[in-house]
Amino acid sequence: MFTIHRLFLLIFFSAVTLSDSATAQTLSDRGKRRLPELFIPSVAKAMQSTVQVKSDFKVVALGTIISADGLILTKGSELRGEITVETADGLAFDAEKLAYHKPTDLALLKINATGLTPISFAKESDIKAGHWVAVVGVQPEPLAVGVISAKPRKLYGSEAIIENMNKGYLGIGLMDAEGESGVTIRDVMPGAAAAKAGLQRNDIIRELAGTEIKNRETLLELLESYRPGDVVSIRIKRGDSELSLKVKLGQRSDFSRGDFQNTMGGALSGRRTGFPVVIQHDTVIRPHDCGGPLVDIDGKVLGINIARAGRVETWALPPEVILPVIQELKANKASAVNKR
Repeated sequence: MFTIHRLFLLIFFSAVTLSDSATAQTLSDRGKRRLPELFIPSVAKAMQSTVQVKSDFKVVALGTIISADGLILTKGSELRGEITVETADGLAFDAEKLAYHKPTDLALLKINATGLTPISFAKESDIKAGHWVAVVGVQPEPLAVGVISAKPRKLYGSEAIIENMNKGYLGIGLMDAEGESGVTIRDVMPGAAAAKAGLQRNDIIRELAGTEIKNRETLLELLESYRPGDVVSIRIKRGDSELSLKVKLGQRSDFSRGDFQNTMGGALSGRRTGFPVVIQHDTVIRPHDCGGPLVDIDGKVLGINIARAGRVETWALPPEVILPVIQELKANKASAVNKR
């Protein structure tokens, strides 16, 4: 539907193509400042289905209401400790994490509320490259606006591998220990957490934070529960001796040139890879702005923002991915669903 709102936008942006370059530049700069204001009607409805999510009293994400009785989707990898949510009208609730779907990084929360406004998703055919979109928050003005760069697409290569850059980082290369439980340290990165704690090449990690380490996957999954700066105990076998050490976990981005260059445009989401299908758009948002709706100029909800993936690249999950996951999370019976 060609709305009056869309017509106003077209007229507004046509103004910056004036032949007088100085005038055009002035209008362009003014347009960049005013652009979010023009999308206030677009986000108004979806805002009522958006909440702010706090973990241990710190804002970590947005959430999207999916039922009137208090079910909410949010970015699960950001959650730890006590979880609370605040609605667009300022009401605060304690929240329970019911389930987590690792492939999509969506978590299902439950608050004790009724009469909420659940989100209604658009059709896949409404998602079109080149169309304007807005990021919905809990205030009348959108958090950011931009353009869809690509229709829903699969991820390949390193983008398809699930990795959470926010997890605690040891800075070691690993391989499964031969003939026994544990993992062998293949190499230690100079200056990283493991090196500072005194871990050495060929040490065998047997236990981390009181949990037995059976193989490489066990250790990597356990580290998902910790963040840079956390101090954890680690038990190792070194030759014929066993030692217990304390390690202050580091952050992988401190040792990655590529991550440093990407973050020059602002902080990126810790979990920003491994999603099954994404909508790519060029809005610039903060990591804690993920978890809420993405709408088009007519206010249709095209998906849920799931990651700030690059300097000018944000990813959203489309309805074709979200809707089946909602059913899995509610049932809490799929093998990919757990409470981690």
